[in-house]
Amino acid sequence: MTGWLDSALHSCQHPETKKKKSMETRKRHTSQKQVPEWLQSILHSGTKDHVSNPYPKLGETVRITLEIPIEAEPEQVVLRSIPNGEQQLSKMRVTETRGEMQIWAGELLVNEPRVPYRFAIQAEERIWWINALGVSQQAPLGLFDFKLLANIPEISWLSHSVFYQIFPDRFANGDPTNDPAEGELEIYPGVTRKTYQWGEKAPASQDHFPFYGGDLKGIEDKLGYLQDLGINALYLNPIFTADSNHRYDVSDFRNVDPTLGGNDALVSLSGHLKAAGMRYILDIVPNHSGAGHAWFREASRDPQSPRRSAYFFREDDAYASWMGFGSLPKLNYADPGLRGEMYESDNSVFAHWLKPPYKADGWRVDVGNMLGRYNEHQLDGEILPAIRKTVKRASPDSYLIGENFYEAIGQLQGDAWDGVMNYAGFTEPFLGWLKAYKVEALCCDAILKAEQPLSTQAMVASWQTNLAAIPYSIALQQFNLLDSHDTPRIRSILEEDESLIRLAIMVQFTFPGVPCIYYGDEIGLADEEGFAQRNCFPWNRDQWNQDLLNFYKCLIHLRKTSEVLAKGSFQVLSWDDDSFIFQRTFARKRMIVTANRKAADNSYSLKTPLINPPGQTRLRGIFSGQHLILTPGEVKIPALGKGGEIWLEEFDFHGLD
Repeated sequence: MTGWLDSALHSCQHPETKKKKSMETRKRHTSQKQVPEWLQSILHSGTKDHVSNPYPKLGETVRITLEIPIEAEPEQVVLRSIPNGEQQLSKMRVTETRGEMQIWAGELLVNEPRVPYRFAIQAEERIWWINALGVSQQAPLGLFDFKLLANIPEISWLSHSVFYQIFPDRFANGDPTNDPAEGELEIYPGVTRKTYQWGEKAPASQDHFPFYGGDLKGIEDKLGYLQDLGINALYLNPIFTADSNHRYDVSDFRNVDPTLGGNDALVSLSGHLKAAGMRYILDIVPNHSGAGHAWFREASRDPQSPRRSAYFFREDDAYASWMGFGSLPKLNYADPGLRGEMYESDNSVFAHWLKPPYKADGWRVDVGNMLGRYNEHQLDGEILPAIRKTVKRASPDSYLIGENFYEAIGQLQGDAWDGVMNYAGFTEPFLGWLKAYKVEALCCDAILKAEQPLSTQAMVASWQTNLAAIPYSIALQQFNLLDSHDTPRIRSILEEDESLIRLAIMVQFTFPGVPCIYYGDEIGLADEEGFAQRNCFPWNRDQWNQDLLNFYKCLIHLRKTSEVLAKGSFQVLSWDDDSFIFQRTFARKRMIVTANRKAADNSYSLKTPLINPPGQTRLRGIFSGQHLILTPGEVKIPALGKGGEIWLEEFDFHGLD
């Protein structure tokens, strides 16, 4: 299952932590003694281990299995679904015995685009409900049911991908002849742009945009480096014509910025990427345009212009903009012309760049949480599915993700995004566990500051809740990151603590979803005065952290070659005040990840029913060379220093030594 939040998590804590519980706490959890221990051993995931086809077609009947310990001897096991809104209870039957587990099977008709289901076990004079969040006696909320999605095939290339995010102006300058010329910008009165020498710190000023000449030719020239690193997918920050160095103030969605090399440079880069077996996705900002966009300039000049309705103008000519920044006027998708231009036609912007000769492999949608939303205009429920249909029609195997720093559950149910930048479901709770953090909101004075890091229980609960609320096929497509162009670099967040930095990377690469490296993290870049997190990549190899680079190469190779990480289930095995252990399993293979934010003084034996090998099994640590010894119901954990480790079966080590 995706996890156990209450009784199961408490039952599998580090044994020393259990001893420390106060009498008051023990009394508070006395009722948990009524929960049979065998319930903690039940297993079901949305993977092929338990679903005959995790990507079914509408009208298909799927075989669903549930693993229950033989000792349970349930009176009956039921598969509960709710076709067309009416509850259906279908009896499941034992089909085989596997070690100490019985395999119960049932059939589920995929009659709707999204089919929720849960299990009920009648045993020991009670009924126990099993859903993606765990076990309960009360009937659970449908939000946390397991879910199958119909007619949404697996994105063929995604599960073994490792992304690399590039901020184009700061990665590599391949063609100095297209560097931005100095001059005043028409839509930014008094503001100029200037190209500086690579890596030279620009003077602090509000009257100019500093450029460094990074372009698409530079990326193309460095593909050899990226291939050697092991990268097979790129995420490019905006490349469309704009005045700023970040290009979120787009003035032309139909053309690549000339200072990046123009459209021909993208055709060339795309061709070289395809030849190298690499994919790429583009960054688009349909929530707003730049004030230099032709539509906005016409609408500003002429109140009678048909383009006026594509923005939110008032009678006094004031207009809505993103977070009050006047250079970023908000787009109004009540306007039919705007919808047609951006996403409704097969020649729309969203479709155009996915087709030859550009053949992008998908989109990252900027501020996806705000798209189509403005006061009484709440059109996201209409716009996002429409964008998805156009994108998938233009390129069925494309990847569509949204930027969302917050809870995005409603947009991750199969009819909108393939995934989101997983800040809320992975990054924020994890980084909050590694280091006390603060919560801020753009343009707001209030700042929340934590004096202490998150408790392990709170972090695990956050992970589990976010995973349980979405279909597992979507969870495997989430875009997992530690940092980006919008956040401090991980090295700065963790204040150069090498043990915690490597721990963070290990967990990122083994958590359900697709990992993305922010350019330069792999060589040890930290935030830099004058650049913050948007550094110029230092191409002098003497400046690189070679040990860290090799560490990344190892994890990239593992992530690209491991079926367990690409398609496996996720279970938390244990946690205590300063550590946690989780496993990924698929097709009888297992990977265990241990994480310690402080050194563990002693080895110990962890009793957990979720460890069920056929006999004694040895897992080897990739980096420590130590071993975990697994026997049914138990794993022996050696004393471990601060940091993390990934434990694999011996035969999984090909290419990693």
